[in-house]
Order: sequence, then C-alpha cells, then structure tokens
Amino acid sequence: MNIIENVQNARVPEMNWAIAKNISYTQLSLWSECPHKWKLMYIDKMKQPPSIHLSFGTAMHETLQEYMELMYNKNQQAADEFDAQADFQKRFMELYKADADKLGENFATKKELIEFTNDGLNIIDFFLRHRQEHFQKHGWKLLGIEMPILIAPHEDYPNVKLMGKLDLVMFDETTHKVVIWDIKTSTRGWGKWDKENKLKTSQMVIYKKYFAEQYNVPVENIDVRYFIVKRKVPDNPPYPIMKSRIQKFEPSSGKVTQNKMVKNVRAFIEDVFVDGSHMYNVDKTYEKLASKKSCRWCPFLNTEHCDAGITK
Repeated sequence: MNIIENVQNARVPEMNWAIAKNISYTQLSLWSECPHKWKLMYIDKMKQPPSIHLSFGTAMHETLQEYMELMYNKNQQAADEFDAQADFQKRFMELYKADADKLGENFATKKELIEFTNDGLNIIDFFLRHRQEHFQKHGWKLLGIEMPILIAPHEDYPNVKLMGKLDLVMFDETTHKVVIWDIKTSTRGWGKWDKENKLKTSQMVIYKKYFAEQYNVPVENIDVRYFIVKRKVPDNPPYPIMKSRIQKFEPSSGKVTQNKMVKNVRAFIEDVFVDGSHMYNVDKTYEKLASKKSCRWCPFLNTEHCDAGITK
C-alpha cells in the first residue's frame, strides 16, 4: 500500500448544507461538559464573546503553518527569509481588530495586547531557534495543512457529518507512518490534569479514527501528537526543560480509546438530533451538568440562561 498516494487520491466530499448538518469536536466537547450549555450555543445561537486568547491562538497557528508550508513545500531559504515575527504580529492585530469591530468595543486592554504580542514574538523566536529539534526536513513530507475531514460517523444519521480540519499532517518516510499534529497555545503548558483530561486530549483520537477512513490509511499507521506552545515560562526554573516554550504530548489513541470516542460521538448524535434526521431536537430539555470546573469560565454563569452554576 502506498500511503502517500492514498492520501493524495482521496476526495473529501463537499458539504451539502441544504440536506445535512455538521458537527465538530468542539460541539462534542461542550455537550460532554454540559448539554445545556451546548443547547444555548447551538440551538439558541448564543455565542461566546470573543477572546484575546482565541485571536492569539489563531494567529500563532497561521504563522507556524505558513512557515512549515514554506519549509517543506518550497525550500529552507524561503522559510528562513519569511519574517515570522512580523507575520504573527500583523495577523494577531488584524484578528483582534476584526473581533473588536464585530463586538463594537475593545475586549482587551492596551497592556494585554502588548503582553500577548510580546509572548507571541518570544514563542516564534524560540521555535525558530529550536525548530530542528522538533521538525526536520530530511525524511519527512508535509501531506497537508488544514486537511479536511467530512464523514458521517453514525450510519443511522447519514446527513449528520463530522467536520474537522487537521493543523499539520506529515509522513515519516522512515517508519511509513502518518503523523497528525495539533497546535495548541497555552499560558504555561499542559500539566498532569490537562494530560489526563479526556475532553482535552480526545480530539486527536477522533481525528485519527476518521482520517484513517477518509483517506484510506490503516489506522495503525497513524500517530497523533499535540504541539503545545507556551506564552509564559519561569525565570529560574528548577529544571532547564521548564524554560522551553514548546511542549509535545502524544495521547493514548489505541483501539480501546478509539472505541470509547466512537461511542461518545454516536451518543451525542442520538441525543441532540431527531431520530435519523439532521434536525436538532429542539423540544427536549438538555441537562445542566454543573461543576466547579465546567462552570468556572461559562459565559452563562449567573445569567437568566442558567440557574445551576457552581462557583465554589
């Protein structure tokens, strides 16, 4: 089997919005955390307000992806000549301004904007100085950036499509494995709780399962990894590794974990869609799963939309 040919020859179908509805890992995660919050956001259309963290994360994703595109699909000289710091700063300011214009007001202070900008420039600087420790050109091929997935994960709901885009998809010519990378931005990196939080780490397990089906790649020939970049590092850490602004994490993604996630996806679809259709079940009451962790950052906490929040 030629894995590269299979990936290149795969054709991801177009979404037919007239007869189908998409779901995403974000939806699954929200529903798993609190079905009522999912309902407020996806049935009642009450979106969360914009966030400087989101503007920052999107800009960082796009800049790192642009660098990788140049390095693998053009040449190293083009990547070296790419002013990644200027690119990040421009993207970050444009994304923030666009969200602020939509909101009709600033949602971050000038001090915060300067802080986040400097954090991003420090990340880019660290990445460029240590790039070869994480991404080498020899023996690797870049198969795609923002590679799409569009697949029906439940046979009884053929018009409910799981939609996703994969940050970086690479091929290791030595091991003949596809490696799917997901870029995450974090304030101080992932600790033990983050790594054990299945809601946080299972996204790549789902992508592994359905990428294999979409692109005709044996699932055992796929590895998934998180590439986490940190805004803050300690000044005088007890261990040198703690000064790194890059953290990598490979979640458990074997058959048992995959099967659990498939069951979760199917349960989600069965809960929120009318039987066999792509229409949301708007008549049911969605459970409020209040917890200290899930309620802490909920925009509906202590509002007329939810009376079950936990703050202590």
